[in-house]
Formats: sequence, C-alpha cells, structure tokens
Amino acid sequence: MSSSAKAKSEDLGARQRLIEATARVMRDEGYAAATSRRVAAEAGVKQALVYYYFPTMDDLFVEVLRAGAEVSLAEMRSALTADDPLRTLWVINSDSRRTGLNTEFMALANHRKVIRAELAAYAERVRDIETAAVTVVLRANGVDIEAYPPVAISMLIAQTARSLCNEGAVGVTRGHDELRALVERQMSLLKTFAAPAAHNH
Repeated sequence: MSSSAKAKSEDLGARQRLIEATARVMRDEGYAAATSRRVAAEAGVKQALVYYYFPTMDDLFVEVLRAGAEVSLAEMRSALTADDPLRTLWVINSDSRRTGLNTEFMALANHRKVIRAELAAYAERVRDIETAAVTVVLRANGVDIEAYPPVAISMLIAQTARSLCNEGAVGVTRGHDELRALVERQMSLLKTFAAPAAHNH
C-alpha cells in the first residue's frame, strides 16, 4: 500500500471511529455529553480531527443519524421478506439500543433544524417500509385493508414497541407484560384472519 493510500485509509478509519464514538456517547450518556472533546477522546483521536472531518457538531450528528439510518433501513427491508413480517417489525422496534439513540435524536431535533429535517426524512422512509411489510401480510391473509389500514397497523406495532422501550428505560414496567401479550394475540389474529372464510368454501 502506498503512503498516500495508507493515509487515506487511516483518514477513513478515524472518521468512522468518530461517528461510532458519537453514537456510543449519545446512547450511553445523552446527546449533551457528545462534545468534540468527549467524542475525540472516545474515538482515540485528537480533538482537532473532529472539525477536520465535520465543520460543525451538527454535521457530525447528521452523519451519525445517516449511518444508523442505513443499517436500520436494511433491517426494515428484511421484514418484507421475513417469514413473519409483523413479528419482525415488533422485534426490530423493541430493540432498546436503537430506541435509546432515536430518543436522543428526537430531543436534539427540538433544538436543531437540520437534525429535525434529517430525522423526518428518515422516519418517512421507515414508515413506508413498515407499511409495505404489513400490507403484504394483510393481503396474504385476506384482511380488509380498508377496515384495517396497513399504515395504522404498522404504527400500532412500532409505536407500542418503542413506547415500552422508553418506559422500561426509566423503570416503568406496569402493564407491559399484559400489553405485550395483547399485541402477540392481535398479531396472531391478523395472520389467521382468512381462516373462517376458507372454511366456508
């Protein structure tokens, strides 16, 4: 490897380490703790490198959001081809690590317009994928999608899972077992919706 190619590789490595370090600090300590000094120390690089790669901290936060979004969107797309898309969406949205970071970005978005715009664009893409996955299930099982709109079903699954994560993070668990059981029953019902109709033929 030439010296210039090696330097470029090291540059990319440092940039990626800063993105990963920022995500860790935000998730574990909150976005306010993610200062240039703190993330540089976490990434094991000099503080000046933060501003070499990212002109502002908002630029760094946007890259952290985008990096996480691409991973999340890839996982969401897999739900479309999963054996059980409803359960896959439930499990993905029950991931407390992702939910915790999303909560920090939601809080940050209240103060930063650029983060708000980026988060909204990502949320729309996620909702489209979740809705498509639910539509596949409902149509396959003969569910009336006028009576049970896929976007509403996908939101109920995703928002319920995220809400449980958020409450659990602060130690609130009352009713969680009962709600999880109810969601499980409803998801099973949606998958067997067409069974009575099949018996009538």
